[in-house]
Amino acid sequence: MKSYNVGILGNCCTHGAGICNMLNQREDTNVVAAYEGNSRRAKELQSVFGRQLSSSYQEVMNNPDLDFVAVTCDPCDKANIVEQATTKGLHILLNKPLCDSLENAHRIMTAVKTNGVCFVYDIPMVRLIPAFAKLINQVNTGVHGKIMGYYHLFAMNFPMDFDLKTTWPERLDPPEKSGGGEMTNMGCYAIDYAVSLFGKPVNITAKWRKTWDIYQADDVENFGQIILDYNDFFAFLDVGKQQLKKEHKHSNLITINFEHKTITIDANAQAIIINHLIQDYEEFIQDAVVINSVEQLINAIEHDTYPTSNIENAVAATEILMATYQSIIEKQPVTLPLTSDKNPLVS
Repeated sequence: MKSYNVGILGNCCTHGAGICNMLNQREDTNVVAAYEGNSRRAKELQSVFGRQLSSSYQEVMNNPDLDFVAVTCDPCDKANIVEQATTKGLHILLNKPLCDSLENAHRIMTAVKTNGVCFVYDIPMVRLIPAFAKLINQVNTGVHGKIMGYYHLFAMNFPMDFDLKTTWPERLDPPEKSGGGEMTNMGCYAIDYAVSLFGKPVNITAKWRKTWDIYQADDVENFGQIILDYNDFFAFLDVGKQQLKKEHKHSNLITINFEHKTITIDANAQAIIINHLIQDYEEFIQDAVVINSVEQLINAIEHDTYPTSNIENAVAATEILMATYQSIIEKQPVTLPLTSDKNPLVS
């Protein structure tokens, strides 16, 4: 078995440390270098890495033993990092969100294609859940007939006294650094999954909410609603972070109404309802096929198997996200393709 040497580039929101920990548990990957500039996040990454961090992103990428890099830096830095890494022939595992603008999404795709490296978009919290992976297959094969309607609630929920500002100060960063608030951070998951199911819509209408006081103080959205118009049907997305009273779990619930079947999946409750009858969750997922992000990248490298979580889907999802913000600012529907690749939140 070949072992792949990996460099970790960044630890935004602790994602680099999380990926480093995951790679350390695999027999076929070996983390050999890592870097993060923020002192707090650097300590967290070094604790997981177990060795001294490199002095810069460039030092990591200059390591001659590397096979691929995990890009887990701030969204505003991702295009630059990918351009540098791909010119060195390094394959890319890029953790969500893709970046901070459609312009930079195009830069990333150009760098990947021009330099002929493999790329996987690491965005696991919907598409890699077995029930939702199975749903992708059912939509793509059309076994239940035409789509009549779609709804996805994807949110992280917290107690009323949760100190988010201390835990994830990056969530309150300005769009010049983050790309946007929770419609970027959480919304990218739901948008990515919608693209994997249906492709790009013809237009987008959206609204945002700034109801959580710490978000409101920094003029950052904590929640939002997105309507994707697919001509024959609408797809409704509710995304973000919110405070819930009493006992709770995070939200990851999809209802999809086919021509001949209605399916509701609540992944965190492990509940399946088909035609309004409760089903056995384990039985539903037993034939689901899930290939995680690292496996997709290794398969692409070794067997030229094109990943399902690919650069084209990621760029399409970024265009939808930017159209979402444009719709909010202009207070009207926005038609695709966009005429500008700039981030509407950045003047």
